[in-house]
Amino acid sequence: RRFFSIIVPAHNEAGELRKTVEMMLQQRYPASCYEIIIVENGSTDHTWQIACHLARQVAGHRGQSPRIRALQSSKGVSRAKNCGLQNVAAHSDWVVFCDADTHLGPHFLTELNTSLHRVRQQPAVATCSIRPRNSTSMHEQAWFRLYDLIHRVTRSSYSIQMAPVQVARRVGFNTDLERAEDLLFIKGCLRSGRFFFFTTDQVSTST
Repeated sequence: RRFFSIIVPAHNEAGELRKTVEMMLQQRYPASCYEIIIVENGSTDHTWQIACHLARQVAGHRGQSPRIRALQSSKGVSRAKNCGLQNVAAHSDWVVFCDADTHLGPHFLTELNTSLHRVRQQPAVATCSIRPRNSTSMHEQAWFRLYDLIHRVTRSSYSIQMAPVQVARRVGFNTDLERAEDLLFIKGCLRSGRFFFFTTDQVSTST
């Protein structure tokens, strides 16, 4: 099994962060094979206090839960992601960048690990299908299916990106950008290999 580092940049996400992390803690994947890194960046609400509380709470259940670390960076999603990258476990294989309002179902890491085993050549960057969270709207579901098609064809992503740690560290995120930093990151990763898109029902985000 690969070791995954899930990095969650969080700016004023007090209303979303707790549920997002609780979903991550329900992974049907060995707790010793993944970690969660929350990077609060310049929030004006209680995001930092929530992140610290989650880290302390999980620390009291060693062996039963993955390691959670709460870090801080200066304001900016790119700075937060770079901070997380600099602090992944030394033995980490892959990094998963996940928005604070994006939920991972319990089988996500297992499916990702299996999908990476099945490809002949390890990709340099990856993403997956995403569904609208708590939505029964056919309109919203149709739009999300269109988004998936667009991302597969254009080799782009939103809400979640994945890459081997060595590639991600080499590329990093442009701190001059506040938006579309993920697109430039993917473009940089593609210089080292191929783009991988896998289909899953385990990832959902707010509409």
